[in-house]
Amino acid sequence: MTSQNPAEGFWVATWGTAILTPTNEEEQIPVSPRLQGSTLRQQIRTSLGGKALRLVISNEYGDRGLEIEKITVAKLLDPHSHEIDVATVSELKLGGKGAFTVSAGERITTDPLDFDFSPLCDLAVTMELKNAPDSMQTLSCHTASRCHAWVTEGRHASDNDFEKTQVMTSWYYICGLHTLAEKDCGAIVCLGDSLTDGASVTTNGFSRYTDELARLLQNDPSLSRLGVVNMGIGATALYYYGGEIAGTVRANRDVFPIPGVKYCVLFMGVNDIGASHEDISQNIINEYKSVIERCRKNEIKIFGCTITPFKGNAYYSELHEKIRLEVNRFVLSDDSGFDGVIDLAATVASKDDSAQLERKYVSVWNDFLHFNDSGYKLIGQTVFNHIKDFIDREEKP
Repeated sequence: MTSQNPAEGFWVATWGTAILTPTNEEEQIPVSPRLQGSTLRQQIRTSLGGKALRLVISNEYGDRGLEIEKITVAKLLDPHSHEIDVATVSELKLGGKGAFTVSAGERITTDPLDFDFSPLCDLAVTMELKNAPDSMQTLSCHTASRCHAWVTEGRHASDNDFEKTQVMTSWYYICGLHTLAEKDCGAIVCLGDSLTDGASVTTNGFSRYTDELARLLQNDPSLSRLGVVNMGIGATALYYYGGEIAGTVRANRDVFPIPGVKYCVLFMGVNDIGASHEDISQNIINEYKSVIERCRKNEIKIFGCTITPFKGNAYYSELHEKIRLEVNRFVLSDDSGFDGVIDLAATVASKDDSAQLERKYVSVWNDFLHFNDSGYKLIGQTVFNHIKDFIDREEKP
């Protein structure tokens, strides 16, 4: 049991993801079985550990209520398998009720639950769904979880009796996990596109740069009080397209309200450049400034990342390279307004051609835009080193 009432105290995000609607019906919407009337088990790897938790559930794109008959949390035995340690199963509730409805267009946060879990712990959240909006327009999800989720027939929130099961690689309805923490704890929110979301990483490998960042933080006693929340969405722009899921817009949803957020890492802009037909460097800079200003108003320190090279990809042109270099000059300038600057472009660029990624970091797709697992690991290490140096300087008397 916790030493204080878990309904009170300082809550910090230990995990989170950015919500949108599906972009590929065949790959992202379960059909055999469907979500409605089934049991959905999903995995979460925490960053911070704790002795109490609460879960955020989204039905923000739903056209009808998300009816949950039962929802549990338990420790997952292996990321590749749906099996849980049944001795750890605990039921989550809302307003004291185990069965509840998340209204269309809403997010809810469950009641606090006493639950002891370690940092970097694999948890399973299992929902028995009565009614679940699950069409292209109404399913609230994160379309690329980079890890398995399992949908099975029947009611199995507390057991491992999964028979007819469909394995997916999206998160459905869940978008945040908070833990009760000491007041010196906090969260680093990483806002970005597919390079933050981890496109091309090994499924169930937890190889996104944010995963490596979380591991390094937990291995450093002076920084283990910091959790990591990945708010990347693949194929999204900072401002050029995407509407409400464009980075500068969703910062209001995916950064500022996150419990315990102290730092933001902004790594975004390559998709704006790739889609542009004219010089938009000043537009990107203006949107950076907008996010910086709002972070300051919310007392969040913000780190700006330079846009990494993409020569060899269809995005590349002389115009697009000119934009990238101009934006990066701003990021690296003394008057950018960022609290810290992380030169990722220099970190991963080829020694022979600074406009191109070093080949050993290029994704398995060989697209010269995304990274492979070792590339993302290097990005995570680089971000960690800069944050560590910044905090060391900031906390010196």
